[in-house]
Amino acid sequence: MAEMNAVQLSVCHSQKELQDLFAFRYRVYVEEMKRPQKYANHAAKLIRDPLDSRGRNIIARAGDEIVGCVRVNFSRDGDLDYYERLLAMDKVGHSHPTATSLCTRLMVAPDYRRSTLAVRLACASFDLGLRNGIVWNFVDCNDHLVEFFTRLGYECTHQAVHEEYGLVNVMRLNILDENHLRDAGSVFFKLLRNFKAMPLVSSGG
Repeated sequence: MAEMNAVQLSVCHSQKELQDLFAFRYRVYVEEMKRPQKYANHAAKLIRDPLDSRGRNIIARAGDEIVGCVRVNFSRDGDLDYYERLLAMDKVGHSHPTATSLCTRLMVAPDYRRSTLAVRLACASFDLGLRNGIVWNFVDCNDHLVEFFTRLGYECTHQAVHEEYGLVNVMRLNILDENHLRDAGSVFFKLLRNFKAMPLVSSGG
């Protein structure tokens, strides 16, 4: 199993980090998994799509190498392409679009797939949502990942046809539902409890 102590997570900010991320996506999706990718640039060996312009990309680095990533988009920041309809995000009522988010592009390098890295990335996206007033987070996944997201506390709402990945399971999570996270045995439960216990920071003088 890969050594996890040396893996650091952060949000992409520089163009260099983003280019490294887009190249990592290409290696995983196209070169390794042979998955069709609408936005793949085969000449440059990069994958960048429209959601990147408004998304927050969390990357995991081992030294100078990206070994994992996940992207978070807040609905309030703008158009989510076809995902808003695919995931039926409006079904959560008044929380959408001000307090809903979408997680996509969660992937881990082969050497780290038997480690806790995928969970660490999920926790980083959960924490990002908490700190930005998100209530509902949505994902879509193929059948082999349903168990992973269920352990985190996500619940299936329906199935839909994704333009690149075919039939997918649409799942959502109320990240503020402490009782549900506890009952599901989710690692997010402790994160939420810790977040609620944090003292409020006054901006007054």
